Amino acid sequence: MLKKKICMVGDFSVGKTSLTQKFVNNVFSEKYLTTIGVKIDTAFINDTKLIVWDVAGRDSLSPINASYLVGANGIVLVCDGTRQSTVRDIKDIWQVVKERIGEVPTVVALNKADLEDWHIDAEQTAYFEEQGWQTFETSAKEGQNVKALFEALVSEIG
Repeated sequence: MLKKKICMVGDFSVGKTSLTQKFVNNVFSEKYLTTIGVKIDTAFINDTKLIVWDVAGRDSLSPINASYLVGANGIVLVCDGTRQSTVRDIKDIWQVVKERIGEVPTVVALNKADLEDWHIDAEQTAYFEEQGWQTFETSAKEGQNVKALFEALVSEIG
């Protein structure tokens, strides 16, 4: 059995916990609970045990705690498709990741695709393509592309 550490990172309130819970437990809650520090869950994809680290979100007052990234085999960068600022912020978040652990397999979740006020277009996601990151429009609420996101990352990790 292979064990791989995955870190979910992104701004505050983009849906990291909701995506994790949908993937791990197939549940979605409308109730918002702020992650403090890190929450760790496990799930399986084929012969791989994923240890999913849901890292507290970043905002203007609190940066990502980079010590949680150490040992990560893969990264899920999460943006909120209804808040363009969270897409722009991924560049800064990626710099923190890269400085702390170097280049690792990475995928992007453009979350909240079920909501009507979606504001993401190809121009905004061009940076992700330049990095070679697979990008998924996800909905933790509806389950859209949640499993595919994690499967793609596990495939990249090898």
